[in-house]
Amino acid sequence: MESARNQIMRLTESKPFGRFIVALILLNAVVLGLETYPRVMDSFGDILNAANFMIVTIFVIEIVLRIFAHRLAFFKDGWSIFDFFVVLVAVIPAGGSSEVLRVLRLLRVLRLLSAVKSMRMVVSALGAAIPGIVSIGGLLTMIIYMFAVSSTTLFRDMRPDAFGDLWTSTNSLFRIMISDGWPDLVVPMLQEEGWIGAYFIVFNIVTTFIALNLFVAVTVEAMNRRHDEPHLTGVHGAGRGDRLPDLESEVLTELRELRAQVTELQVSLPDSSVPRKPGGRP
Repeated sequence: MESARNQIMRLTESKPFGRFIVALILLNAVVLGLETYPRVMDSFGDILNAANFMIVTIFVIEIVLRIFAHRLAFFKDGWSIFDFFVVLVAVIPAGGSSEVLRVLRLLRVLRLLSAVKSMRMVVSALGAAIPGIVSIGGLLTMIIYMFAVSSTTLFRDMRPDAFGDLWTSTNSLFRIMISDGWPDLVVPMLQEEGWIGAYFIVFNIVTTFIALNLFVAVTVEAMNRRHDEPHLTGVHGAGRGDRLPDLESEVLTELRELRAQVTELQVSLPDSSVPRKPGGRP
């Protein structure tokens, strides 16, 4: 039983098996895309449904094998739980009237996040950057709020349709921040007052070129930290370059065995062969 479990563990953690699962995920994505074409479904609907059934069956077998190999440790890994949830949704029957369940089948494509190591690192880095992103988001919200209040006060009479109240000013400033509102909001106002251009240029510099770039900086820093950390992941990462604890354990075991052999060799040596220190003591 234990040997079979070890063999299944080596199988599910091997690189060829991982590549096979990634290929199935991509194939499943193509099948789901082809199902959106009525003509394709009329001509090849049976083939696509059969392929979809086969792919889901293989996903179920994979999850069962991983649970058998890792047992309770499977449910201690976040990525493994994510895979289990995606496959669980996939096996729920989706009839013609259950469009929500049919849409949820697209979650299978997200299995690429757990199957590809580089994608897992990006998602983990984004998760680690959430505290910094929330702080920067609060700063950006405060800046937009201040400019929205001032814009309402300054431009309410000039453009009541764009800056008539706080909510309207916030929507207009958001359009200006993403460079969508300059032609129809800022440019007509420049013809009346030239200093308005400088006002919105300052707004764009503070929001787009400073606050939004801070999001990128925090995310990149989190990715660098994640890349430099030892890859000590759980069940899902084992066997894919993340087995540093196992290697350390094996090295320590070999060192202990080597030390025991040296000790036995010293004990078995005759007293004459043991070098003696000055004073007659070995």
